[in-house]
Amino acid sequence: MLHTDYIDPEFISYLNRHCTGIMQLKDKIEKISVYYELAEAFSNRACRFYIDIDLFDYGTLSDEDKRSANNYFYNSQNETGNKFVSFIYKSQRDYHMDAEVIKLFIYHYQFAQNIFDGFIKNVIPAICEIEIAPLETEPFFNYILDFLRKSKYSEQNENSFKKEYLKATKREFDFDCYYHNHLIDAAVKELPNREDIVIDEELCNAGGGDISAIRRFVIENEIPFSIGYYTDVIDNIQIDASILKEKITKDIPDKYSNIKSAVILNLIKNKEEAIFQKNKIIREKCDMLAVRLGDYVYIENQYHRSDSDIIGIIKSIHLNYTEELEIKYKILKKDLTESGLSVKSASSKEIAYTLQSEIFQDEKNKGSLRTKDHLIKLFKSKGSKNPISKTKRK
Repeated sequence: MLHTDYIDPEFISYLNRHCTGIMQLKDKIEKISVYYELAEAFSNRACRFYIDIDLFDYGTLSDEDKRSANNYFYNSQNETGNKFVSFIYKSQRDYHMDAEVIKLFIYHYQFAQNIFDGFIKNVIPAICEIEIAPLETEPFFNYILDFLRKSKYSEQNENSFKKEYLKATKREFDFDCYYHNHLIDAAVKELPNREDIVIDEELCNAGGGDISAIRRFVIENEIPFSIGYYTDVIDNIQIDASILKEKITKDIPDKYSNIKSAVILNLIKNKEEAIFQKNKIIREKCDMLAVRLGDYVYIENQYHRSDSDIIGIIKSIHLNYTEELEIKYKILKKDLTESGLSVKSASSKEIAYTLQSEIFQDEKNKGSLRTKDHLIKLFKSKGSKNPISKTKRK
């Protein structure tokens, strides 16, 4: 929750009026709604705070209760009778928006949330419903809060909020807010090839265009991309590099376009060459180890306990940061079927033997593979001993 030394008096009067009315008429109230609105009126832009009260049946109230309801909930003629409280963050006289006012609104709204979700919720009957609209569903607030947390921005800055936002994030604030839901709707859960991706930040840093322009191009050309699991704020998107390359090659930019096609194509080409070289190293190391996807690995325990040795089926092969093979495998159970455990990882030096999948399947079809000990003997008789294995029995 944000903190501030300033409490808006109109907000406090508005909140106090409704809370007092709720305490007096709590048995007559069907629903309490606390929500906000991003509004524009007479060229003023504001965050509005609302409290709405729904009574079970106004017509059946006593005259005294009707007067109380009108006084606390409906009468706009009294001193604090406004239907909402406005925090104007950009008046008709101002060119720039005031982020400090938005920050102040967030603080007040969170304060009200705590009041209604705590004290009020505990004093009203269980039949009365409380509905509080979360600020977290609105990109406008999420992007502002994220920026304020990551930057040292204050109202004393010489630059406007939006200029500081662009400088810090390399994205346009209005674009982030407007396109946020478009990005979520258009994103795929996962790209098919994790190596064949390029991140919008990479493209921007290489001079391929600003992030807003890149994201707009990706959406408009229906290029597959993913955004990860955290979606309150979209810091970057992972783009399918092959399809981006195809679309960029065919694109005829207009004179106002911020996209630098040559820069983007050159970056993708360099990534393709790097991937090619990496895959070449993987193939060479796999040949030396005599291993492929779907083959079997035998990892010896360093102590003389064969019951703790590991046998697994290879699911993926990669290079680690030292350019050593990193092999991910699924452990086999005692009946030699795959376990439900998560994928494990081993370096090539940890593997004692490898066994081709064809040999495993052939022996299993013969009925000669029934236990883990049978399979260990097969590893040692028909498998390939790893010449670079570092595991030594103690």
